[in-house]
This record gives sequence, structure tokens and C-alpha cells, in this order.
Amino acid sequence: MKKIILLMSLAILASCGSNSEVSAPTENLNEVLTCIDAKGLVSKYGAKSVILDTSIVSGDDTLKGAILFPGTAKQANVFFHDGKISDVSIQGESSAWKTASGLYLGLPLQDVEKLNTKNFTISGFGWAHGGSVVSWEGGKLAGDSTLTHLASFRNKRQNISVEEFNKVSGEAEFDVRHPSIQQMNPVLEQITILKPYIPSKEEGKGIAKKIQSSQIPVR
Repeated sequence: MKKIILLMSLAILASCGSNSEVSAPTENLNEVLTCIDAKGLVSKYGAKSVILDTSIVSGDDTLKGAILFPGTAKQANVFFHDGKISDVSIQGESSAWKTASGLYLGLPLQDVEKLNTKNFTISGFGWAHGGSVVSWEGGKLAGDSTLTHLASFRNKRQNISVEEFNKVSGEAEFDVRHPSIQQMNPVLEQITILKPYIPSKEEGKGIAKKIQSSQIPVR
């Protein structure tokens, strides 16, 4: 009898552990945007939970912003435009945050398709910007004039052969319905929600120069 009770207890513990690993986070990332500015961040989350005016490495760029709950499962990077919060980003294998639209780190691509309610386009894998969403193709995650989503999927091979991975790699765009991408079913590793804004004329010139300098010359 003692052995049976012990086995049942272990089974219950294992079940609880398993559920905690797959359960979606509950913290609402959209609430960060409602803070409006740095003062609002401190007011809502506390001065000890916010590092203001610090350098944050994001891809190829080093940007100025704020770090929310640094070194914890609730860490998030907050960026500003003209003193107002413009976007908030999370990255890694997991996070305590989830967007109001249902996105969270570790969510598989096929589940993201369901949230978007249609297929979408991503960049090829195997390079610096691999696995990034290029267009939501008019799906729900495209948002509107008040909010939109940026996202990137795990940029490495999984579940498929090298040959199949190469078919969906490189500086090109792919429909996520591609068989190799569907077989990979990569998970989200970076999510950003942002308030779109129309850049000024001078900002537009700067953006154009940056894009031009990053383009590969045609030979």
C-alpha cells in the first residue's frame, strides 16, 4: 500500500511539473505601453524594478531605452520616441509576459498562424535577421494604427535535415506554408509590440540612408 501511495504521489508531482512547463504566461505585456512614459513606468512598477536611460543591444543595433525587471523572468526592454514609450520587447526561450493577442516566447509557428487567422511571410533562416516576420499579410497580428506586432522565430535548424533547412534559408522571404517551415514549426524567440508613428522628414531621410547602406550591391 505504501508503495502504491508513493507511486501515485510521484505521478501527481510529475504531472504538476509538466503542466507548469507548458502553461502560458499571464503577465500582460500591453500594460507596459499604457504607462505612457518613464515616469509612468516607475509609478506602476517601482523605481527598483526599472533601469532608465541605458544601452540595450538589439540585433545589429545598440539603442537607448529602459530595462524592466532586469535579470528576472519579467525582464522586458522598453524604448521611447520623443519621451513617450514607443515599444516594448521580450526575447529568449521564455518569459513571464504574454501579449493581449496571445503571443508569448516559445509559442510554435503553427499556433501563431491560428492567432493571425491566416498565413504570413518570414525571412529565410541562417543569417542575422533569419526567422523574422516580414508581413502578417493582413492577419489579426498586423494590428491597426494604434498597435502592431514584430516577431522572430528561433533562427536555427530543428526537426528537418540540413538539405531541407537550406531550402528555407538565406536573405529571401518565405510563406510559412512552405513544407520545410511547417515541419520545423519553430518557436517564437522575440516579440515586440509597438505604437506605429509617422517619422518626420528628417527621420525619414535617416531611415532611407540606413536602409541604403545595408543593402547588398547588385553585381
